[in-house]
Amino acid sequence: MLDDKLHDTVDEDKLITDDVIINLKPLVFRTIEDVEIADFIHLQCQKVLQLAKEKNCSKEVASAVNLETFDVLSPVYGDSRSVNIDYLISQMKGTDYAFLVMHNHPSGFYFSRRDLKTFIDAENMTILIVLGNDGSIYIIEKKRQLLLGEVLSARKTLVDWKYNVIDYKTVIEQLGEFGIVYSEM
Repeated sequence: MLDDKLHDTVDEDKLITDDVIINLKPLVFRTIEDVEIADFIHLQCQKVLQLAKEKNCSKEVASAVNLETFDVLSPVYGDSRSVNIDYLISQMKGTDYAFLVMHNHPSGFYFSRRDLKTFIDAENMTILIVLGNDGSIYIIEKKRQLLLGEVLSARKTLVDWKYNVIDYKTVIEQLGEFGIVYSEM
């Protein structure tokens, strides 16, 4: 069930444990049916958590996978509240490839407004995964490319959320109208 608490209101961040990494739940996608691909992405998610744990004090780390070639882009490191994925986005531009981006949230919370805006705006990003340091998993997927009017409407939805006109659950429901599907595990 979707929670109405905001990503930004965090009392305590969690350290990543080996148990969380080893027991990370299998990923279920709506746009990827191939089990081997899902298993590969699951392994990459475990690697992001491992990097965050071992090299970034359980703070945010992001990585991306080219869904055509399955090349994994170099990870980027952030702080306890954000990671700048502009480098990953720049690697996607100018290609026709679809990319998946994954990153951890020390808070364990779902997508932030910035996460969703970046996902909406990045044409080549078809899947975004948030991995909570507690093992929670949130996935958002584009079933199709968004039209310009849909991008603008989706941005308006995020502005409404920012100003508490709507809650997170409503944001997800409205994004669904544009072919964006949400899952949590």
